[in-house]
Amino acid sequence: MDIEAYLLLISLVPLVIWTALWAAFALAYPFMFLYGAAVSSSRKREWMGDILERERATLSTMGRDILSMDKIRVPWTATDSEVIWTSIVIGPSHWQQLIGLIYNLLGGSVDVYRDLIAMGRAEVFQRLREMATERGFDDVVAVRLDTSMIGTHRSKGRGAKGIEIFAYGTGIRKLDGPESFVVNPTS
Repeated sequence: MDIEAYLLLISLVPLVIWTALWAAFALAYPFMFLYGAAVSSSRKREWMGDILERERATLSTMGRDILSMDKIRVPWTATDSEVIWTSIVIGPSHWQQLIGLIYNLLGGSVDVYRDLIAMGRAEVFQRLREMATERGFDDVVAVRLDTSMIGTHRSKGRGAKGIEIFAYGTGIRKLDGPESFVVNPTS
């Protein structure tokens, strides 16, 4: 074989590999889709059960919920503070997207997305609680929640491939004492 034949062969190898990968995906996708349809509900229930179990454990350890959205009130007995944060990225499966599309076409509440966001919020709040207790904080005040869409490069800019849920707050350590508050601790 001459050099031109080798160059032709080398230039065709990426095309053959690319075609083989797409063919494998085209054959496997229906099975992956059906697998997602079969197990997504049970996985969602397992995830929510895990979150609830972790919440109960944290609440029983601390005796109360340590997260507070109150951004002004800082306990007089606060001795140390630090900003703590955590995040999660979630996205609907192809099965959930199909169900959402059907509900959008027929009308009605798109519970698939609402449930996914609710579970993501519960997970990120629980992670914030766990992070605060690991670092020895007694409370987390001024808790805030931000969300952002990820991968919005779809047809005509509609939809998102994923959503990041970001929770942050000020972790504080307190001395034992009365639960009195100061409105503005800097003055």
